[in-house]
Amino acid sequence: MNLDKQYYLISEVADLFKVNTSKLRYWETQFPHLLPKRTGKGIRKYTPVDIEKIAVLVNLIDKQGLTIEGAKLAIKKNGSPKNPNQVVIDQLVDIRRFLQVISDDLA
Repeated sequence: MNLDKQYYLISEVADLFKVNTSKLRYWETQFPHLLPKRTGKGIRKYTPVDIEKIAVLVNLIDKQGLTIEGAKLAIKKNGSPKNPNQVVIDQLVDIRRFLQVISDDLA
């Protein structure tokens, strides 16, 4: 893949993998490691790293025919390289989600 831009819109990523944007949004809810950046208006901005993660999911789910749970297990088993900071990252992701819920409630 030739990824020459810093950020990609969800429609561009969907076109790249020939999937629906709704599938990408759903995968965000199922795979916590897939969290694209968002603008102030909530527009998703995918980085080349995010796109690599999606490529793995497309391969596991669409090409190999795994279920969501099967893909989760495959990622956990073979998965992505272990990051020594993963515990902190997971905590920050949880905090971010909590703050987003609070922000949505205040809006």
